Amino acid sequence: MRVIDRRTYYDWPGTWSLVRSLQPDAVIFSDVGPDIRWVGNESGFANETCWATYDPVGEDGGPAAPGYVRAEQGETGTRHGSHWMPAECDVSIRPGWFWHAAEDTRVKSPAEIMNIFYRSVGHGASLLVNVPPDRRGLLHENDVDSLRGFGQFLSSTFAKNLAAEARVTATSVRAPDDVFGAHNLIDGNPYTYWSADDGANMPQVAFDFEQPVAFNVVRLRENIQLGQRVEGFALDRWSQGSWKTFAEGTSVGACRLFPISEGLTTSRVRLRITQCPVCPAIAEFGLYSATGFS
Repeated sequence: MRVIDRRTYYDWPGTWSLVRSLQPDAVIFSDVGPDIRWVGNESGFANETCWATYDPVGEDGGPAAPGYVRAEQGETGTRHGSHWMPAECDVSIRPGWFWHAAEDTRVKSPAEIMNIFYRSVGHGASLLVNVPPDRRGLLHENDVDSLRGFGQFLSSTFAKNLAAEARVTATSVRAPDDVFGAHNLIDGNPYTYWSADDGANMPQVAFDFEQPVAFNVVRLRENIQLGQRVEGFALDRWSQGSWKTFAEGTSVGACRLFPISEGLTTSRVRLRITQCPVCPAIAEFGLYSATGFS
């Protein structure tokens, strides 16, 4: 019986080298990268804690290769891993990966795709939705309608950052204030960020509104050019004269979304960094009134 060693037989490093020579800017995907990794499932979600760094491990605990990896570890990544390899979440808009007429009425709804978006992009990963062509070589009308509805949910949800109307104050700001101040969290510019002083690893930022605001999605973004710094954070709202925690998390990364199905109304919101090995560098804080919950 012929036995193929999946770690060496296909010479994946040679293939990657060829791709690099022909298309230097191409992003190469597999369950071990080298640029982006398979998240480890085909349901379209990343773990609540999802690090962009990753050291894949083979099924036997040794070297990994495409098709020979402990896939479930791709959902979380490796904190302080040696490779910058963000996760990509893949899922099909249909029950299977190919078109079948019997599945034309089983296409995921816009709300279902939106909820997948919250669990993939909202956990710091990217999302790839498979949409198979039918026998005409076209995308089926049901698939197109669902994607169009999903796009409408996206555009309407993130059209207005309610936090941009707030007065923002931080317990610590790295000098100079005009460069690293908390105002950067709501300026709409992804390349500016709020950072605290060295040693201020657990700072807080408060958002105060003249009138109560109603929201059901919170968005956080780190300045990913400086890596993933935050390891723990909490979100509080002002209620009946005191702060009440309504969400907690670990990793932030390029994008962290918190959908809140019941919604909240408050005049004050607070972001607390609860664990961070160095001073945080947060690029955005957003509060949104969303549609698309299933």
